[in-house]
Amino acid sequence: MTTLLITNGDQTADLLAAAGSRAIILPWRDVLHDGPLPALDTLEAVSAVRAAHLAAQFQFDQDTIAATFAERDAVMRRHAEFDRIELWFEHDLYDQLQLVQVLDFFAREERSKGIVLVQADSFFEQERPDTVMRFAIDGVRVSPALLQTASTIWSELTAPTPEPIARRAAKPIKGFPFLQDALARFLEELPQPGTGLNRTEMRLLDAVGMDELSPAALFRQAREAEDAPFMGTWPFYAIIDSLAFCDFPLVSGLHARYSHADSEVHAEYVMAPLSLTDMGEDILSGAQDHVATNGIDRWWGGTELKGFASWRFDRRSQTLLEPR
Repeated sequence: MTTLLITNGDQTADLLAAAGSRAIILPWRDVLHDGPLPALDTLEAVSAVRAAHLAAQFQFDQDTIAATFAERDAVMRRHAEFDRIELWFEHDLYDQLQLVQVLDFFAREERSKGIVLVQADSFFEQERPDTVMRFAIDGVRVSPALLQTASTIWSELTAPTPEPIARRAAKPIKGFPFLQDALARFLEELPQPGTGLNRTEMRLLDAVGMDELSPAALFRQAREAEDAPFMGTWPFYAIIDSLAFCDFPLVSGLHARYSHADSEVHAEYVMAPLSLTDMGEDILSGAQDHVATNGIDRWWGGTELKGFASWRFDRRSQTLLEPR
Protein backbone atom coordinates (compact mmCIF):
# COMPACT_ATOMS: atom_id res chain seq x y z
CA MET A 1 0.00 0.00 0.00
CA THR A 2 1.33 3.44 -0.93
CA THR A 3 0.51 6.25 1.48
CA LEU A 4 0.63 10.04 1.17
CA LEU A 5 0.68 12.00 4.42
CA ILE A 6 -0.18 15.72 4.22
CA THR A 7 0.54 17.93 7.21
CA ASN A 8 1.04 21.52 8.29
CA GLY A 9 4.76 22.06 7.83
CA ASP A 10 8.31 20.79 7.95
CA GLN A 11 8.57 20.40 11.71
CA THR A 12 5.65 17.99 11.86
CA ALA A 13 6.85 16.26 8.69
CA ASP A 14 10.25 15.65 10.30
CA LEU A 15 8.61 14.38 13.50
CA LEU A 16 6.41 11.90 11.63
CA ALA A 17 9.38 10.68 9.62
CA ALA A 18 11.32 10.18 12.85
CA ALA A 19 8.36 8.23 14.21
CA GLY A 20 8.88 5.69 11.46
CA SER A 21 6.18 6.68 8.98
CA ARG A 22 6.87 5.08 5.62
CA ALA A 23 4.53 7.45 3.81
CA ILE A 24 5.55 10.16 1.39
CA ILE A 25 5.15 13.21 3.63
CA LEU A 26 3.97 16.48 2.08
CA PRO A 27 4.20 19.67 4.20
CA TRP A 28 1.69 22.34 3.14
CA ARG A 29 3.85 25.41 3.98
CA ASP A 30 1.39 28.26 3.55
CA VAL A 31 0.24 30.96 5.98
CA LEU A 32 -3.33 31.20 4.68
CA HIS A 33 -4.49 33.62 7.37
CA ASP A 34 -2.10 36.20 5.87
CA GLY A 35 -2.88 37.64 2.45
CA PRO A 36 -5.43 36.90 -0.26
CA LEU A 37 -7.38 33.68 -0.68
CA PRO A 38 -8.57 34.05 -4.28
CA ALA A 39 -11.72 32.40 -5.62
CA LEU A 40 -10.00 30.53 -8.45
CA ASP A 41 -10.80 27.17 -10.03
CA THR A 42 -7.53 25.29 -9.57
CA LEU A 43 -4.99 24.73 -6.82
CA GLU A 44 -2.25 25.90 -9.19
CA ALA A 45 -3.98 29.22 -9.83
CA VAL A 46 -4.37 29.84 -6.11
CA SER A 47 -0.73 28.89 -5.57
CA ALA A 48 0.42 31.51 -8.07
CA VAL A 49 -1.39 34.26 -6.15
CA ARG A 50 -0.15 32.95 -2.82
CA ALA A 51 3.46 32.76 -4.03
CA ALA A 52 3.38 36.38 -5.18
CA HIS A 53 1.96 37.51 -1.84
CA LEU A 54 4.39 35.54 0.31
CA ALA A 55 7.35 36.78 -1.71
CA ALA A 56 6.29 40.41 -1.31
CA GLN A 57 5.24 40.12 2.33
CA PHE A 58 8.17 38.14 3.69
CA GLN A 59 11.03 39.05 1.33
CA PHE A 60 11.32 35.71 -0.42
CA ASP A 61 12.34 35.00 -3.98
CA GLN A 62 9.05 34.54 -5.82
CA ASP A 63 10.45 32.00 -8.27
CA THR A 64 11.67 29.84 -5.39
CA ILE A 65 8.29 29.91 -3.65
CA ALA A 66 6.47 29.27 -6.91
CA ALA A 67 8.71 26.26 -7.58
CA THR A 68 8.05 24.90 -4.07
CA PHE A 69 4.30 25.23 -4.56
CA ALA A 70 4.55 23.66 -8.02
CA GLU A 71 6.28 20.60 -6.52
CA ARG A 72 3.62 20.34 -3.84
CA ASP A 73 0.76 20.73 -6.31
CA ALA A 74 2.26 18.14 -8.64
CA VAL A 75 2.19 15.59 -5.82
CA MET A 76 -1.46 16.45 -5.20
CA ARG A 77 -2.24 15.85 -8.87
CA ARG A 78 -0.76 12.36 -8.50
CA HIS A 79 -3.16 11.47 -5.69
CA ALA A 80 -4.55 8.50 -7.62
CA GLU A 81 -1.18 6.79 -7.16
CA PHE A 82 -1.77 6.58 -3.41
CA ASP A 83 -4.10 3.99 -1.89
CA ARG A 84 -4.24 5.88 1.40
CA ILE A 85 -3.97 9.60 2.11
CA GLU A 86 -3.64 10.79 5.70
CA LEU A 87 -4.32 14.41 6.62
CA TRP A 88 -2.57 15.42 9.87
CA PHE A 89 -3.70 18.83 11.13
CA GLU A 90 -3.96 20.61 14.46
CA HIS A 91 -6.72 22.70 16.03
CA ASP A 92 -5.41 26.22 15.42
CA LEU A 93 -6.39 28.67 12.68
CA TYR A 94 -3.19 28.11 10.67
CA ASP A 95 -3.88 24.37 10.36
CA GLN A 96 -7.64 24.54 9.99
CA LEU A 97 -7.41 26.84 6.97
CA GLN A 98 -4.88 24.51 5.37
CA LEU A 99 -7.15 21.54 6.06
CA VAL A 100 -10.11 23.20 4.36
CA GLN A 101 -8.02 24.03 1.30
CA VAL A 102 -6.70 20.46 1.04
CA LEU A 103 -10.19 18.99 1.37
CA ASP A 104 -11.54 21.42 -1.22
CA PHE A 105 -8.94 20.06 -3.65
CA PHE A 106 -10.10 16.49 -3.07
CA ALA A 107 -13.73 17.55 -3.37
CA ARG A 108 -12.99 18.98 -6.81
CA GLU A 109 -11.21 15.73 -7.68
CA GLU A 110 -14.17 13.73 -6.32
CA ARG A 111 -11.74 11.69 -4.25
CA SER A 112 -12.82 10.49 -0.82
CA LYS A 113 -11.77 6.84 -1.00
CA GLY A 114 -8.80 6.05 1.22
CA ILE A 115 -8.56 9.52 2.79
CA VAL A 116 -8.22 9.58 6.58
CA LEU A 117 -8.39 12.72 8.71
CA VAL A 118 -6.18 12.89 11.82
CA GLN A 119 -6.83 15.97 13.95
CA ALA A 120 -5.32 17.02 17.27
CA ASP A 121 -6.46 19.39 20.01
CA SER A 122 -2.81 20.08 20.84
CA PHE A 123 0.38 20.68 18.89
CA PHE A 124 2.29 17.82 17.29
CA GLU A 125 5.56 19.65 18.04
CA GLN A 126 4.96 18.94 21.74
CA GLU A 127 5.13 15.21 21.04
CA ARG A 128 8.08 12.86 20.66
CA PRO A 129 8.59 10.34 17.84
CA ASP A 130 7.43 7.59 20.19
CA THR A 131 4.18 9.41 21.15
CA VAL A 132 3.00 11.30 18.09
CA MET A 133 1.50 8.30 16.30
CA ARG A 134 -1.15 7.98 19.03
CA PHE A 135 -3.24 10.55 17.17
CA ALA A 136 -3.68 8.09 14.29
CA ILE A 137 -5.89 5.94 16.53
CA ASP A 138 -8.65 8.56 16.29
CA GLY A 139 -8.33 9.04 12.53
CA VAL A 140 -11.67 9.14 10.69
CA ARG A 141 -12.56 8.27 7.12
CA VAL A 142 -13.34 11.29 4.97
CA SER A 143 -16.80 11.04 3.44
CA PRO A 144 -18.16 12.78 0.34
CA ALA A 145 -20.38 14.83 2.66
CA LEU A 146 -17.36 16.04 4.64
CA LEU A 147 -15.62 17.01 1.41
CA GLN A 148 -18.67 18.96 0.29
CA THR A 149 -18.81 20.84 3.59
CA ALA A 150 -15.13 21.74 3.30
CA SER A 151 -15.53 22.87 -0.30
CA THR A 152 -18.44 25.11 0.66
CA ILE A 153 -16.43 26.63 3.51
CA TRP A 154 -13.47 27.24 1.20
CA SER A 155 -15.78 29.13 -1.17
CA GLU A 156 -16.98 31.17 1.81
CA LEU A 157 -13.41 31.97 2.82
CA THR A 158 -12.65 33.18 -0.71
CA ALA A 159 -15.84 35.27 -0.93
CA PRO A 160 -15.45 39.04 -1.41
CA THR A 161 -17.00 39.79 2.00
CA PRO A 162 -16.62 38.19 5.47
CA GLU A 163 -20.40 37.67 5.74
CA PRO A 164 -20.48 33.94 4.88
CA ILE A 165 -17.78 33.16 7.44
CA ALA A 166 -19.52 35.24 10.11
CA ARG A 167 -22.63 33.09 9.58
CA ARG A 168 -20.58 29.89 9.49
CA ALA A 169 -18.73 30.65 12.73
CA ALA A 170 -21.99 31.16 14.62
CA LYS A 171 -22.63 27.44 15.11
CA PRO A 172 -20.78 24.11 15.32
CA ILE A 173 -19.60 22.56 12.06
CA LYS A 174 -20.35 18.87 11.73
CA GLY A 175 -17.24 16.78 11.19
CA PHE A 176 -14.89 19.65 12.07
CA PRO A 177 -14.57 19.89 15.86
CA PHE A 178 -12.06 22.76 15.79
CA LEU A 179 -13.11 24.80 12.78
CA GLN A 180 -15.80 26.92 14.40
CA ASP A 181 -13.39 28.30 17.00
CA ALA A 182 -10.70 28.82 14.36
CA LEU A 183 -13.03 30.81 12.11
CA ALA A 184 -14.29 32.82 15.07
CA ARG A 185 -10.68 33.71 15.86
CA PHE A 186 -10.13 34.67 12.22
CA LEU A 187 -13.03 37.13 12.42
CA GLU A 188 -11.27 38.84 15.32
CA GLU A 189 -8.44 39.76 12.94
CA LEU A 190 -10.83 42.23 11.32
CA PRO A 191 -10.64 45.81 12.65
CA GLN A 192 -12.65 46.56 15.78
CA PRO A 193 -15.12 49.49 15.72
CA GLY A 194 -13.90 52.50 17.66
CA THR A 195 -10.16 51.86 17.42
CA GLY A 196 -9.75 50.23 13.99
CA LEU A 197 -7.45 47.67 15.60
CA ASN A 198 -7.81 43.92 15.26
CA ARG A 199 -7.32 41.60 18.23
CA THR A 200 -3.60 41.02 17.64
CA GLU A 201 -2.92 44.74 17.16
CA MET A 202 -4.94 45.70 20.23
CA ARG A 203 -3.16 43.19 22.46
CA LEU A 204 0.22 44.28 21.10
CA LEU A 205 -0.41 47.97 21.78
CA ASP A 206 -1.83 47.18 25.23
CA ALA A 207 1.40 45.41 26.11
CA VAL A 208 3.63 48.19 24.76
CA GLY A 209 1.54 50.75 26.64
CA MET A 210 2.27 49.00 29.92
CA ASP A 211 6.01 48.53 29.41
CA GLU A 212 8.72 48.95 26.78
CA LEU A 213 8.91 45.51 25.18
CA SER A 214 10.88 44.13 22.27
CA PRO A 215 9.25 42.45 19.26
CA ALA A 216 10.60 39.10 20.50
CA ALA A 217 9.03 39.61 23.93
CA LEU A 218 5.76 40.76 22.38
CA PHE A 219 5.65 37.65 20.23
CA ARG A 220 6.09 35.41 23.28
CA GLN A 221 3.32 37.27 25.10
CA ALA A 222 1.01 37.03 22.10
CA ARG A 223 1.45 33.26 21.84
CA GLU A 224 0.87 32.76 25.55
CA ALA A 225 -2.37 34.75 25.33
CA GLU A 226 -3.88 32.53 22.62
CA ASP A 227 -5.91 29.43 23.39
CA ALA A 228 -4.64 27.98 20.11
CA PRO A 229 -1.59 29.98 18.93
CA PHE A 230 -1.54 30.20 15.15
CA MET A 231 0.80 33.00 14.18
CA GLY A 232 4.53 32.64 13.54
CA THR A 233 7.19 35.29 14.00
CA TRP A 234 7.24 36.63 10.45
CA PRO A 235 3.51 37.45 10.21
CA PHE A 236 3.65 38.90 13.72
CA TYR A 237 6.62 41.12 12.92
CA ALA A 238 4.81 42.25 9.75
CA ILE A 239 1.99 43.48 12.00
CA ILE A 240 4.46 45.41 14.15
CA ASP A 241 5.91 46.95 10.98
CA SER A 242 2.44 48.01 9.83
CA LEU A 243 1.98 49.89 13.11
CA ALA A 244 5.46 51.44 13.10
CA PHE A 245 5.86 52.43 9.45
CA CYS A 246 2.49 53.95 8.57
CA ASP A 247 1.68 57.62 7.93
CA PHE A 248 0.96 58.25 11.61
CA PRO A 249 2.95 55.62 13.53
CA LEU A 250 1.48 53.97 16.60
CA VAL A 251 4.75 52.58 17.95
CA SER A 252 8.32 53.86 17.90
CA GLY A 253 11.73 52.31 18.46
CA LEU A 254 12.42 50.61 15.12
CA HIS A 255 14.93 51.87 12.57
CA ALA A 256 13.99 49.49 9.77
CA ARG A 257 11.39 46.91 8.87
CA TYR A 258 12.06 43.34 9.89
CA SER A 259 14.30 41.25 7.66
CA HIS A 260 15.00 37.55 8.17
CA ALA A 261 17.56 37.71 5.36
CA ASP A 262 19.79 40.33 7.03
CA SER A 263 21.29 39.01 10.28
CA GLU A 264 22.23 42.47 11.57
CA VAL A 265 18.75 43.89 10.95
CA HIS A 266 17.21 40.77 12.52
CA ALA A 267 19.36 40.99 15.66
CA GLU A 268 18.65 44.71 16.19
CA TYR A 269 14.96 44.41 15.37
CA VAL A 270 13.94 41.56 17.67
CA MET A 271 15.54 43.22 20.74
CA ALA A 272 14.55 46.86 20.08
CA PRO A 273 12.51 48.37 22.95
CA LEU A 274 9.20 49.66 21.59
CA SER A 275 7.02 52.41 23.00
CA LEU A 276 3.68 53.97 22.11
CA THR A 277 3.56 57.23 20.19
CA ASP A 278 0.98 59.88 21.09
CA MET A 279 -1.08 58.63 18.15
CA GLY A 280 -0.77 55.09 19.45
CA GLU A 281 -2.09 56.18 22.83
CA ASP A 282 -5.00 58.04 21.20
CA ILE A 283 -5.95 55.07 19.04
CA LEU A 284 -5.61 52.58 21.88
CA SER A 285 -7.94 54.71 24.01
CA GLY A 286 -10.47 55.05 21.19
CA ALA A 287 -9.95 58.80 20.78
CA GLN A 288 -8.71 58.12 17.22
CA ASP A 289 -9.34 55.30 14.76
CA HIS A 290 -6.43 53.50 13.09
CA VAL A 291 -8.27 52.75 9.82
CA ALA A 292 -9.75 56.25 9.56
CA THR A 293 -6.33 57.79 10.32
CA ASN A 294 -3.87 55.56 8.44
CA GLY A 295 -6.11 53.64 6.10
CA ILE A 296 -5.89 49.90 5.55
CA ASP A 297 -4.44 47.82 2.73
CA ARG A 298 -4.53 44.08 3.31
CA TRP A 299 -6.58 40.96 2.66
CA TRP A 300 -8.73 38.94 4.99
CA GLY A 301 -9.42 35.73 3.10
CA GLY A 302 -11.06 36.76 -0.14
CA THR A 303 -12.02 40.18 1.24
CA GLU A 304 -9.86 43.12 0.23
CA LEU A 305 -9.63 45.69 3.02
CA LYS A 306 -8.49 48.93 1.43
CA GLY A 307 -8.89 52.65 2.04
CA PHE A 308 -10.30 54.51 5.01
CA ALA A 309 -13.44 52.43 5.52
CA SER A 310 -13.40 48.73 6.28
CA TRP A 311 -15.38 45.72 7.33
CA ARG A 312 -15.21 45.49 11.10
CA PHE A 313 -15.95 42.88 13.73
CA ASP A 314 -17.23 43.85 17.17
CA ARG A 315 -15.64 41.31 19.47
CA ARG A 316 -17.93 42.13 22.39
CA SER A 317 -21.22 41.66 20.55
CA GLN A 318 -19.80 39.19 18.00
CA THR A 319 -21.25 41.35 15.25
CA LEU A 320 -19.93 41.94 11.74
CA LEU A 321 -20.23 45.56 10.56
CA GLU A 322 -20.20 46.76 6.95
CA PRO A 323 -17.81 49.50 5.76
CA ARG A 324 -19.09 53.02 6.21
